[in-house]
Amino acid sequence: MNLIIDQGNTLFKVALFNDNELISKCRFAYSDVNLFYEWLEEKKLKKINIIVSSVVNQVIELSNLSINRVIYLDENTVLPIVNGYNTPKTLGDDRIANAVAANSLNPNQNSLTIDFGTCIKYDLINSKGIYLGGNISLGLTMRYKALNHFTDQLPLLNSIEFENTHGVDTESSIRCGVQLAIEHEINGFIDRYTQEFAPLTIFMTGGDLKYFDKSFKNHIFANSNLTLIGLNEILRHNV
Repeated sequence: MNLIIDQGNTLFKVALFNDNELISKCRFAYSDVNLFYEWLEEKKLKKINIIVSSVVNQVIELSNLSINRVIYLDENTVLPIVNGYNTPKTLGDDRIANAVAANSLNPNQNSLTIDFGTCIKYDLINSKGIYLGGNISLGLTMRYKALNHFTDQLPLLNSIEFENTHGVDTESSIRCGVQLAIEHEINGFIDRYTQEFAPLTIFMTGGDLKYFDKSFKNHIFANSNLTLIGLNEILRHNV
């Protein structure tokens, strides 16, 4: 059994895979780490393989678990793809995990992953299994906060599902400016990379995807577990 631990800035996500099948997943606050141990105890697991991906210095104690092997993902971890990034030490774990997942789900094909997180991340992997890099853009919440922070009078808005094409007051103008700009940005990158890497399969993931999943065409695959799948593939490759 494989245990995936994905440590974000405010929460950490965990998942259990039996080979490549997702069995269970959950998320916990760092202040509630005991709930994580209780969650694991309920599973009655014996020897497990673990991969830890983290963007924080917070350490989750694992010594009390029955571990076969544990891997802390970094630039030296052996990958099932070729990493063509010029600075692998600065490459986010989630970005390379998304690329690995796309390569696993869509082998021998060009893929683009788009991750709607704190930042919007675009990552390309080609049909030869080579990670090419991508782009990092401002995320949804970050854009709303920037408009509020760098002006005196514009309000701070929360993210909501929104389908207007133009604003009729300040609030709707901000929402159109922010969310339609993201849609146009994404469609622009998709058009560009489809021309350069045709045929191209597109995977979308991330917490803010729910605000945009109706905005894109049917040939795009939404997968909320993309990063977890990629981390599991990295763990499987090493174990």
